[in-house]
Amino acid sequence: MKPYRILLRSLVAAASLTVLVAVPASAHPFISEGALPVDSLATMRLNMAHGCGGDDGGAEAVTTEVALEVPDWLRVVEVPEADGYATELETADDGTVTTVVWTAAGEAVPAPAFDLDVVASGEPGETRHLAVFQGCENDSYRWVGTPDDPADDPAVNVALIEPDPDAPPPPEAPAVQGEEATGAESTEDADAPTAEPTAEDAAVEDAAVEDAAVEDAGLPVVLLGGLVVVVLAAVAVAAARGRGRGDA
Repeated sequence: MKPYRILLRSLVAAASLTVLVAVPASAHPFISEGALPVDSLATMRLNMAHGCGGDDGGAEAVTTEVALEVPDWLRVVEVPEADGYATELETADDGTVTTVVWTAAGEAVPAPAFDLDVVASGEPGETRHLAVFQGCENDSYRWVGTPDDPADDPAVNVALIEPDPDAPPPPEAPAVQGEEATGAESTEDADAPTAEPTAEDAAVEDAAVEDAAVEDAGLPVVLLGGLVVVVLAAVAVAAARGRGRGDA
């Protein structure tokens, strides 16, 4: 299992037993803007601030992997390419981005910075938090600590501010997969193949047409038919009587 998955799926339980508050570090990841306007399309820069190690005065190791867990109050619209790092997006069934992962694929540096086009939701004045994993060749950090869930390394703080009136309108959220749009007509059985008519079907249809024609003709046709039968019967009787006189 990748290290960042351990971060995103479980917090460090042992840390919560020994640390009562999120301890701020001398340098830790932050967003360069410091705040995000709500309900506005904005570019957020995640700055890792430093590499792994270096606390003892040695050189900081380059960052080889960074993973950002996208909370439900933040929607990722686009992730531009980052120099020296490949980007991978993990999404939910409805198409929303749940995790952004950057992996070293070139000239990695100790403290990379990554841009994301995002839309934040919430109330201006609130402080939100971003969980971030930072991995190096022989070391890693899990920036997840918050006042409610303390840990050794604090999460990235994000202040929410008033909407930006100059920002372009945010794009619509991805449509839910497998769900029909509201107001759309049902397409059930629309693509079902049509069976070819058989000779029996044609005969049944012709009989139905004839029956319909008789019904449409109405009562006068029935009376006319009866009159014809009576006339023919009278002619036959008269002919029979004529033959009987001739024989006598």
